[in-house]
Amino acid sequence: MFGFDRTDYRMIFNFFKINLKDRYLASTLGGIWAILNPIIMLSIFTFIFGFVYRAKLPGASTTLSYVVWLISGYGPWLAISEGLLNSSNSIISNTGIVKNMALKTEILPVSSVLISIVPLIVSLFFLAIIMFFDGNTPTLEALMVIPVILIMYFFMFGLGFFLSAITVFLRDLAIVLPNILMMILFVSPIFYTLESMPKPIRMASMINPFYILTEGFRQPLVYHTIPANLLWSLLYVLILASLFYFSGLKRFRKVKGYFTSVI
Repeated sequence: MFGFDRTDYRMIFNFFKINLKDRYLASTLGGIWAILNPIIMLSIFTFIFGFVYRAKLPGASTTLSYVVWLISGYGPWLAISEGLLNSSNSIISNTGIVKNMALKTEILPVSSVLISIVPLIVSLFFLAIIMFFDGNTPTLEALMVIPVILIMYFFMFGLGFFLSAITVFLRDLAIVLPNILMMILFVSPIFYTLESMPKPIRMASMINPFYILTEGFRQPLVYHTIPANLLWSLLYVLILASLFYFSGLKRFRKVKGYFTSVI
């Protein structure tokens, strides 16, 4: 990451462990929830779309193929949603640390975003199991998800700086954000194909960074291909992520001096 030194990286890792413990290990079932939460969400939507509505992909003969397609997009979205929600509350939920500890407060949204790596890993593991039963064997193209994950988190870090800083001064954002993310989920081609959308909305979706990121998982994992238009789209998201990251970090550092007087 840019704008951080080695000491900051250690602090980010330490806060990541603290957040992980508070989020999962403090409960009765402990770390089991880290696995159950994403699997429950994936199972709900898989049941609704795959077995109630019996959705199928064009050219696919089985519902299970649609389930693979669904999880390959919804799994990354779970990580994006959790990362952004966590980061938006990262300052206001750590008031004692912000007021009493001399540290770079920008560490907090970064470490909060990183917690979302847990549902992402669980989702990809769950996807691998479903792909096995569907007879869909991963190929070398699957390695493409590594740079896609890096771009995705770079993008989330930038948004996280903005969201965490804004929430300090506008607490309503923490209430509204889940609804905004839900709206983005349903207007993005994550549960349905891009081709099934009306043409005007389809054009807008093609520049939707969230849709592009999910395609960065779907194309190499499900279709075993890395089309040129996907690479160009990911480059666009990388540029967008860079703008959000550097402008978000700059804005965060400009206003963080006011945090203690507000929270």
